[in-house]
Amino acid sequence: MSNLAGPWAGRIFGTNTGNIFVEFSQTDSQLSGRVRISDDRLGITIYTFTGSESDQIVLNCTPEKIPEGVQAGPATVTGNLQPDGTISGQWETTIGSAGTFRLWPHNVEVEKQEAAEAEQVYNRSVGIGSVRIFRDDIEGIFRLIQKDFLQAKLIVTYQQHGNEITKYAESFLQQLGHNNELRSLKLFIQEPEVAGINRTVNVDLLETGESTIRVSGVNESWVVGKAESLRKSLASYENSVVTNYRKYGLNLNSAIFLLMLVFVSEIATWPKRLLFVGVIYALLIALYSAHSKLIPNTVILLEKRPTGIMARAWPTVLSWFMAVSSSLVAAWLFHLLTK
Repeated sequence: MSNLAGPWAGRIFGTNTGNIFVEFSQTDSQLSGRVRISDDRLGITIYTFTGSESDQIVLNCTPEKIPEGVQAGPATVTGNLQPDGTISGQWETTIGSAGTFRLWPHNVEVEKQEAAEAEQVYNRSVGIGSVRIFRDDIEGIFRLIQKDFLQAKLIVTYQQHGNEITKYAESFLQQLGHNNELRSLKLFIQEPEVAGINRTVNVDLLETGESTIRVSGVNESWVVGKAESLRKSLASYENSVVTNYRKYGLNLNSAIFLLMLVFVSEIATWPKRLLFVGVIYALLIALYSAHSKLIPNTVILLEKRPTGIMARAWPTVLSWFMAVSSSLVAAWLFHLLTK
């Protein structure tokens, strides 16, 4: 039997996130006390609890003070004392909210020492190109992100039928069909480290705009290493043609625009010049719009990776086909106006 009496502090994760402060009173294996939860969005809620500690810590919590307009219900907490002296486990309420938690002994001297070590937080942000990812790839990415996190669970956010849905990673693939296609995916995980400061990983794979990896923590080498390992992993799924198009504009179409500036003087009359410039400009706008719609920045296919060459290469083929088509249209128009 362990002696848990005294103050403990930590974090909760799941449907609610925030800081927690627990005061344990202990008589033999019986526990009682009070929990203060500072929810990141909802404010402070206070619970009283009773429970026991043997092979597992079990607490039955009853709401004592709830912020106005907030719904809260009785909660059941189960956890274990870890070899490093922390307590971690799971919590669940009668209204359906649930998650995980981690507690540290609230020793003032240790806290001062840890706070002195955490003098600064390091942040690293890395851009990602256009990616096409399959089911097996997603599972590997999930494992890589969760590596180094002992208790925290990876949270997945995606769009389906016009709604934004958030789930734990372990239930994400189980509940989605094999034929689903996603155009965006957001991955998030966090866990306290020194002095309660969170180490976090965010991976935002977006349909439009720049996809990014963001890593934060108090250990610079871990932040840099984690961001770089994720960048290298996702880089293997990048489509270089689509990526360069979105970053610089497709090379052939840039050439079309420059050639238009060079050869517009060959067209004899101003009306024809205006027509030529207008059509070329509209052609480039239409091509960019069609390219963005037909070849999104992110495509996530929840199916096995295809074995056929064309099935894997179609975004590149389609991108080049659109570029060549626009070049031929521009050349035909120039020929027509200068004939």
